[in-house]
Amino acid sequence: MTEAALATSIPPAMRRPGPGGVEAGPAWRAACAASWPSSGWRVMTVNPAAECDRLGELPAGIEAVTAQPGVAETYGRPGAWIADALACAVATGAPVVGLVNADILLSLDGGARAALVERAAQGMVACNRTDVLHGHQGEGTVYRYGYDLVMMPRDMAVRLDLSGFAFGVPWWDYWIVLDAMLQGLPVMAVQCEGIRHLSHAQAWDRPGWRHALGVLMRHLAPRRDALSRLAPGPVAEAMADLLLAVAPEGESGYPIDDLMVISGTRFGIEVVRMAERDAWRLEMR
Repeated sequence: MTEAALATSIPPAMRRPGPGGVEAGPAWRAACAASWPSSGWRVMTVNPAAECDRLGELPAGIEAVTAQPGVAETYGRPGAWIADALACAVATGAPVVGLVNADILLSLDGGARAALVERAAQGMVACNRTDVLHGHQGEGTVYRYGYDLVMMPRDMAVRLDLSGFAFGVPWWDYWIVLDAMLQGLPVMAVQCEGIRHLSHAQAWDRPGWRHALGVLMRHLAPRRDALSRLAPGPVAEAMADLLLAVAPEGESGYPIDDLMVISGTRFGIEVVRMAERDAWRLEMR
């Protein structure tokens, strides 16, 4: 029986720094992929057709699915749409579905997985990652400002509108929790040392960051009153109004670019604070 279905988008190649300058990307990519499948967990990687033949042999339990087109034309890099990937997970019929970034290693035993599924059957669990400097590092640093594993009931997933967001581009993880909260759906921020990420330099560019922020604001615009009902505080309200004035229309030039970066970053922090009103730490044994 499939208890949980996860979707991701494994890149054909991955580059990551390792100790002493050794390239750790291929080994980390393989370790991450091998860590996702488990008894009762079904995993799909959603990739453009041109990438599918370059993925190599995938671990047992991971199915390759051809992605819907358009990401490269929108963001200047190949990839998969978040909405497309989540729809693939929903289509499995699993009671719990979710998304995981391709560079996340799930160092979770059966008890931890069962605890995650139990919580995700009741509402969205948005999981922070733990950053490590190399694959064998024990303790790492929790990264609060993003969610690399998100799981939820299947019937919640079908209510979310994630159109316009893509793997490998910022903002989808902020919007997925905000969309749920705007609808009054339960969201819980989760910290767990077993959700591991190998630190690396940012892989996204400012134009993609700005475009995705504009997508978020276009989703938010007709639901601005719902944001106020969440009582996010005056700073969040002010940042939202500023961004709604400039981001959806794609305004650019000095000083709009810098203004978007500052106000967008602060608005993201406020979204995290709202998600953390209900928080849980999954302790590893």
